[in-house]
Amino acid sequence: MAKSKIVVTGVAVLVLLAAAVMAKAESGQVSQVVYITKSKACGCSAKIVQAADALVDRTFTGPRQALLKRIDYDTDRQAALPYIGQFRLIRLPALLFLDDRGHLLWSAVGEVEPKQVAQKLDQLGG
Repeated sequence: MAKSKIVVTGVAVLVLLAAAVMAKAESGQVSQVVYITKSKACGCSAKIVQAADALVDRTFTGPRQALLKRIDYDTDRQAALPYIGQFRLIRLPALLFLDDRGHLLWSAVGEVEPKQVAQKLDQLGG
């Protein structure tokens, strides 16, 4: 009798833990922000990259800094290529909001609107 109570209690605990994990996974919370930039951009794209760099520098400070993974395509192409392929990026800079499984929650490619980034961070728990 005591063994069956332990088994039932153990199963109940596992069910509760599984439900908690599933709720977190379905919550759509941002767990990482990948920013792919180009340090050697020129012309019009240099202005867009500089504006996006400044926005990222202003936005990802304090606790939010831990979310950010910054990749420079011009100096670390190998780190950027998996994201470029997976999310079919055809233009940089790119800001990718990912959940804890690496699924894309939101992205901004090219010109990045500061209000949109702040709104999405608040909405997605970043």
